[in-house]
Amino acid sequence: MQEFLDLSFSGVNIIPTVLLFFVLIYWIIVILGVIDVDTLDIDIETEVELDMDGDLEVDGEGLSSVLSFFNIGHMPLMIFLSFLAFPMWVLSLWSINFIGVENILINSGLLLASFVASLFIAKFLTTPIAKFYMKLRLQDEAINPIGKQCKVLLTVKSDSYGQAEIKANGTSILISAITRDGIEIKKGESALVIDYIKDGNHYLIEPDN
Repeated sequence: MQEFLDLSFSGVNIIPTVLLFFVLIYWIIVILGVIDVDTLDIDIETEVELDMDGDLEVDGEGLSSVLSFFNIGHMPLMIFLSFLAFPMWVLSLWSINFIGVENILINSGLLLASFVASLFIAKFLTTPIAKFYMKLRLQDEAINPIGKQCKVLLTVKSDSYGQAEIKANGTSILISAITRDGIEIKKGESALVIDYIKDGNHYLIEPDN
C-alpha cells in the first residue's frame, strides 16, 4: 500500500493524482449540496467540423475547436474532467511503473501520452451525455428549433455535419446541422431549420433566401 502511495505522489504522477483528488472532493461537495454541478461550467465558441466518417477538421479558433470536439463546453466541465481524471491517473501510473525509468523527460512524455489517450476515452464516454444536455437545454428554454432562423457557425453540407446557432428567448442554442441535395451553406450565412433527424440527432436546414 505504501509503495502504491509513493508511486501516486512521486514525480509527474502527482499531477493526475491531484486532479483525481480534486474531482473526488468536488463531487463530495456537490453531493452535500454546497455547490451545483455546473459551478465551473464554461462557454466556448466552436469552429469544428465533423464529417460523416467522424474525421475532424479544425477551422480557425484552434483551441476552442479542439475543446468542442472533445465535448468540453457542451456539458458541465466537471463531468468531462471526471471521465478524464481516472483513466489518466490509471494510464500514467501503469505506464511509468511499467517502464520503470526514473527520468523526468521520459516520464513527462508518458504523462502526456496518458493525457491524450484519456481525452479520447473521455470524449467517447461523454458523447451521450453531451447530446442529453443539448436536448435538456432546448427543453428548458422551451425552444422548438423547427421553423427558426439560424446562423451557420461551421459550414453545413449535405454530406458532412456543420453547426448553427439559434437565438431565441434571450439565449443562444447550438445545433448540429446538415443540408440536402448537395446544398452548401457557408459560415456566417443565415439558414432556416426545417426538420429534425432523430436517428442522427441533428437538424435539417436550408438557405434562408
